[in-house]
Amino acid sequence: MPKTIYTAIDPAGVEHKRTTADRTYTHTVVYQRSKVAAVEAATTKSARGFHAKNGQYYLDCIRDGRHENLMSFEHYRADTDRQARDVAEAIGNLAGATTAAEYAEAKVAAHLARIEATDWTIWHNLGWCGRHDLARKLAAKTSGAVILPAIQK
Repeated sequence: MPKTIYTAIDPAGVEHKRTTADRTYTHTVVYQRSKVAAVEAATTKSARGFHAKNGQYYLDCIRDGRHENLMSFEHYRADTDRQARDVAEAIGNLAGATTAAEYAEAKVAAHLARIEATDWTIWHNLGWCGRHDLARKLAAKTSGAVILPAIQK
């Protein structure tokens, strides 16, 4: 069955493509991510808590010499090489951090560095729709979304 190619040009002039064998598309919805929202999400108390919990897990693994939550599996208890690899992996994951809070701050700093390195002018595709009302419904879910006409090639 022949494939149909649909394209749309976003406000930055970049072409978005969609190939299909059996669907008809009339519109696509694009949006730009928000740097402010990304920074806010990276620095929330829950994000720091998530990283701190992981850091504490790695510290516990190093202290105990194994992943405690895997000790209920007989094959893990018997595999001391695996336990040693897990401890080495935990040490690597901590990357020099000696407390869970240090680990969390390092992870937040790394996330903020990735945010700074991101090109925030890129338009991302939310999805392709076969009807304009569906495109409006999809666009309403994301702030700043733009509906573009789909052009069949």
